[in-house]
Amino acid sequence: MHRILVVEDDNVLAMELAWFVQEAGYAVLGPERSVADARRALARTAVDLALLDITLGSETVFPLSQILEGLGVPFIFVTDTPALLPAEYRRRPLVPKPWQPAVLLALIPQLLGPQLPGPPLRGGRR
Repeated sequence: MHRILVVEDDNVLAMELAWFVQEAGYAVLGPERSVADARRALARTAVDLALLDITLGSETVFPLSQILEGLGVPFIFVTDTPALLPAEYRRRPLVPKPWQPAVLLALIPQLLGPQLPGPPLRGGRR
């Protein structure tokens, strides 16, 4: 089962995103609410993909995205502030907030490869 790191500082959005990822059949690491917390989580557990909010309180997620690049871990920016993306990240996958489940469900396997079928999502969605 693929492990996905969720990095989001808004409690409600973090829990919604983590729940969605888990219901889609992936293992969730987090949600982590800061770069430091996410670094500690990565030191304990390897991940296959990360979902990253750009702004985490008063900091940006870019130090973490550099670490993920070094580890060869793909990531998707999930943000309402795409204008903050530095030029080197503008070609990276980005899902605007409010995020749409169908968009994430389509993008995640593109970066990970196919996932084994899991249980259907609540409400019969998959």
